[in-house]
Amino acid sequence: MRKSAGRIFAKGFFISLIFLALLLLIITSSYRLVMHFFGMEDSNAIEIIPPVKEKPTITDPSIDEVSKHLIYCVDEETGEIKKLVLEILDCNNRMLYYITIPIKSQLTLSVSLYQDLILVKPSIPQYFKLSAITGYLPDDEVYEYGVLILEDFLNIQISYYTVVPQSIYDTVFVTGKGQGPDSTYPKEVFSEGFIEYMHTIKTEAQLRDYIKDLYGSIKSNLPLEDKLNYMESYMNTPGKNIVFEVIAGVDSNSEYTINRLMAAKQLKNYIGE
Repeated sequence: MRKSAGRIFAKGFFISLIFLALLLLIITSSYRLVMHFFGMEDSNAIEIIPPVKEKPTITDPSIDEVSKHLIYCVDEETGEIKKLVLEILDCNNRMLYYITIPIKSQLTLSVSLYQDLILVKPSIPQYFKLSAITGYLPDDEVYEYGVLILEDFLNIQISYYTVVPQSIYDTVFVTGKGQGPDSTYPKEVFSEGFIEYMHTIKTEAQLRDYIKDLYGSIKSNLPLEDKLNYMESYMNTPGKNIVFEVIAGVDSNSEYTINRLMAAKQLKNYIGE
């Protein structure tokens, strides 16, 4: 007697279910056997998955008695670094220095730093202009690597950096006439408008509000709360103790050559190390 198609399907379906149940039982038993053999509990199974590592920082900001603060002036549209100023605040002696670092300075990387940077950007040369670093290094890390490059070249430890849009930078600094120890390169000085505005700030509360407003428009690796630690020193530094200079070197039409020996002596006088 021939079996109906329905009975054949039902029998095959039932056999498939039994097979799947046996397979599941084997897998479950094997899993529990392995967990038991290695002494692991089910609740800890997730712990064997390694955590996702955070991206390591390239530079760490610090609060120092003699603060070395690198200021980048950046074009808002292109991201190009237009100017560089190193602010040195000596909190103990109430001295404030602004050292212009020409963006057309030619730098030579040390062998060790160059070997590190070619892992980041294989095409980076060992000898280049400061103005070219935005073309060689990743956009989201160029300012941190810029700190490393200047630390290496000038043999100093930079406390923190700030990236300032040019529209804001130009309200604080203008290009003056003066000269550095061995240079006719023009230095960056406070604008008349900024000096007048600073004369209106009489209390720490006013200065705190100014810094808070400024932090809304700039980028810095130093948190606002840490920056406010310098308020007292800024307030108590007299105008006659604010000095504007250019890093020691020789200017030509196409480039600026930093005199590393004289620059080291110059910075040592300001930093006191």
